[in-house]
Amino acid sequence: MKKNTVHSIMERYQQVPTHKVRQTNPCTLDQQTLEKIAELNVQSNPIHYSVIYEWLSEIDPYFADSVQTSIDSDNYNDNTAETLYMNLVAQFLHEKIPNEEMESLLNGLIVHISNWVIHSKQRQATILNDLHTILEQELPPLVSDTLTNSVMPNFLSLHEETEQLRDQVSKSSNAVDKLKEELKKANFFAKTDELTNIPNRRGFNENIEEVIQLSLLNQQPFALVLLDLDFFKKVNDTFGHIVGDSALRYVSKLLKEETKGRDCIARIGGEEFSIILPDISYENAIRVANNIRAKIASKTLSVKNQEKPLKLTLSSGVAIYRKGEEIETLFQRADDALYLAKNNGRNQVCGEQDL
Repeated sequence: MKKNTVHSIMERYQQVPTHKVRQTNPCTLDQQTLEKIAELNVQSNPIHYSVIYEWLSEIDPYFADSVQTSIDSDNYNDNTAETLYMNLVAQFLHEKIPNEEMESLLNGLIVHISNWVIHSKQRQATILNDLHTILEQELPPLVSDTLTNSVMPNFLSLHEETEQLRDQVSKSSNAVDKLKEELKKANFFAKTDELTNIPNRRGFNENIEEVIQLSLLNQQPFALVLLDLDFFKKVNDTFGHIVGDSALRYVSKLLKEETKGRDCIARIGGEEFSIILPDISYENAIRVANNIRAKIASKTLSVKNQEKPLKLTLSSGVAIYRKGEEIETLFQRADDALYLAKNNGRNQVCGEQDL
């Protein structure tokens, strides 16, 4: 991939709010990318350049975490880089060609194909009936001979060829229909975190846009809760990444159990999660966040071949949406509250009113 395409891919995240974006000079970042490629002892090719550049820039925290995990586990190589690269390109294409628009185009194509098949059959049947009706009448010998020996054979040949074409078109229609279903699946997986099976950052962005529209329509507030597991690097260092992944799945499962209805959860970073709570007051949002925090803190998880159990805690930040504000502004207030909880000792919930 050319460098200008790499920067085009990066531009898709310009509107994504995150405290993890480094304010780095692009020229310096270019040099850091080349140095890291050399350090990893891989070829300096467009695939590795794109992956490492995006990882160092941390524009997409989830993608950066995937690369970091691969490097930490000594599993970064040509194969893993290619997989990461394809995910990166898929995200870029998803922004340039929205799946909803593509699905609409495919639906239109299926309708046109179906209409053509039906109408062409009807027209040919009408013409064939008319020809038979004409031939049954008393006609001049020359006209009858021309119809019988020239027009009718040519029409029947055309009819047979059209039947074959209709069969091919019907098969194509089935293929388009199957492509549409595959597109739905791709759209789902593109917005789903493969480790925890809950929405990822893209799914979060889509959900919060929908919640904002409902909030404005119904004149009801909603809350954004950001949650970050405390000292999670120590979990990976002590128990290994397999246990760390299990812990993330456990937290995701608990978040599903503790939320309901129109609440939306997502994994938006390595060990960072979010909850969107529609139609809720600030006080109740703080209460929900505290209930989740207390539930996680009260449990210990046994780890195979380990005497010491795994105990998790998390910190949370809560903010209420203000009519007309940008998502980035809401996210930043929740993020500031989260960092206040971290700085105050962790394993606690802070809200925007504490700032």
